[in-house]
Amino acid sequence: MSTLNEPVAKRIAKLFCMLGSDHDGEVLGAVGAMKRLFKTEGLSFPDIAIVIESCNGQIEAKKYSDSDAEIIFARGVEKGRTEEATKQKAPPEFYDADGRPRWYEIAEFCKQNSSQLTQWEQGFISDMPSRMVKWGRPKGGQIPILMGIFVKLGGYYDPTKSII
Repeated sequence: MSTLNEPVAKRIAKLFCMLGSDHDGEVLGAVGAMKRLFKTEGLSFPDIAIVIESCNGQIEAKKYSDSDAEIIFARGVEKGRTEEATKQKAPPEFYDADGRPRWYEIAEFCKQNSSQLTQWEQGFISDMPSRMVKWGRPKGGQIPILMGIFVKLGGYYDPTKSII
């Protein structure tokens, strides 16, 4: 038996579907086309029967090809690399695994490094950690200010992630 590759298998499948036609001419045409294809590819009807018997009775309407699998694999590898790069940029002490900011940790970092800030920023950040304890997260306009201070002090912010 010759090796049955994907393009040949797809052509055989199309011809096999034509065997169910209500028109005798189409059925005979499909049989003739299969015989010619089999001869060209070094296959026989018993070879195709072996392939059918080897499928364990499972019928799949659409099976992924090797090229589909390679594309899916490549996408997964790229996604994994992107996620890993994001983890490297965003220290875990400031972001949850899903990318949401840990507001208390960010506010505390800003407060501990407030000597580098303007007087107004120092005033803004001075009680921010206690607000995070009380409210859980900054309110409205506080979010961009706190994130701006955090980035100014060396923190990382990914603009593609939602911080709200």
